[in-house]
Amino acid sequence: MPSQPLRHAEYDDIAAEYAASKQLPFRTVVEAPTLFHLAGDVRGLSVLDLPCGDGTYSRALARRGAASVLGIDLSSAMVERARQTEREAPLGISYRVGDAADLGTVGAFDLILASYLFNYARTRAQLLVFARAIYANLKPGGRLVGMNDNPRTSLDRYGSYAAYGFARDVERPRREGAQVRYSFFKPDGTSFGFDNFWLAPQTYEEVFAEAGLAGFRFVDPIAVSPEGEDWSSFLGDCPITGLAAHRPG
Repeated sequence: MPSQPLRHAEYDDIAAEYAASKQLPFRTVVEAPTLFHLAGDVRGLSVLDLPCGDGTYSRALARRGAASVLGIDLSSAMVERARQTEREAPLGISYRVGDAADLGTVGAFDLILASYLFNYARTRAQLLVFARAIYANLKPGGRLVGMNDNPRTSLDRYGSYAAYGFARDVERPRREGAQVRYSFFKPDGTSFGFDNFWLAPQTYEEVFAEAGLAGFRFVDPIAVSPEGEDWSSFLGDCPITGLAAHRPG
């Protein structure tokens, strides 16, 4: 089974820019609160952050009391950024380079955080590989939470997010494996981008059940914003979605 297309080269080349994008308002107001709401109380839990990127959420989970955190990412540049931050401000987090498409069993975790992993699957078969990797690394009763490109978005909402710092478009016709292109705008007027892929919501539901995970669902994001800010337009037909499932046991 091949790795997710292009991701290694893409993220090695844009590691600094992608890390900076974690400070965009939609990340801090919608993405992070949704993730932490889904994760709940992590005190005393063993956590796998897959993919971990530059370790932003690995560090947040450690600060929230996780007993152990392992971050894994396909991009060596991202992992090196995470390790450098850990050296400068140690929280006891371990990081390694690894591919979710060829992960094996790296532990038995109470919680796996999978932020924007599954939207790199271009086919049902690739999604099943990712889902089985999650199952193999969860304890019985362990939980999966994460964020994902929202496959439920209506077609007319693609391309309408410039006010939030990015553009998003999808290959037409939108069918299984269609390319979803994200472009992020930088303060200097330039941009950087990467590709996700669209699979139908029903495909996700069927694949996660086939992998042995129970209760798979997409979860509408929430917003925790400064007083006076209105995020209702962004949240309506939102471009990103939470997700959750668990390993029975």
